[in-house]
Amino acid sequence: MEMDAPRRRGRPPVNRTEAAPAAAPEAAPVTATAEEPADSAKPTRRRKRGDVAGMSLKLAAPAREGYVRRWFNDSNNRIAEAGELAYDHVKDPSIQSSGSDSRISRLVGTKANGEPLRSYLMETPLEEYERGTADREEFNRRVDEAITTGSDFTGQMPQSETYGRGSIQRDR
Repeated sequence: MEMDAPRRRGRPPVNRTEAAPAAAPEAAPVTATAEEPADSAKPTRRRKRGDVAGMSLKLAAPAREGYVRRWFNDSNNRIAEAGELAYDHVKDPSIQSSGSDSRISRLVGTKANGEPLRSYLMETPLEEYERGTADREEFNRRVDEAITTGSDFTGQMPQSETYGRGSIQRDR
């Protein structure tokens, strides 16, 4: 057996001593008929190919007018906290979900114990969202004012003892 090229992984060696296989008969040229023009586009049954360039958003979801949508990870009681902030689960059958129930969810990672981490799409009415934003801004304004004046807005320290000291208030 004579070999012309070095053997490559996964390919059999080329054997030049065997006869070449017979050539397949040429197919007749395709011509257009009166019923079907040559340039007609036939529908294909091939599915749409996914974006492999890395530019697709994994947590993209359509907006809903009058609502603000956010994704919440199912860890550290975040779903229950979102429920307390007037967020409800989105249950739209037209949105792709990786979960088996009617709530829209996607796999986003792994928890510390090895279980899959899911993120759920939730929404709140725009009025509730704006109210929550206003409350957060008021809190931040009070903190900024306390820093500027050197006072303690929590009321835990007397006014005379705030220089060089401070108190820490943690949100949940």
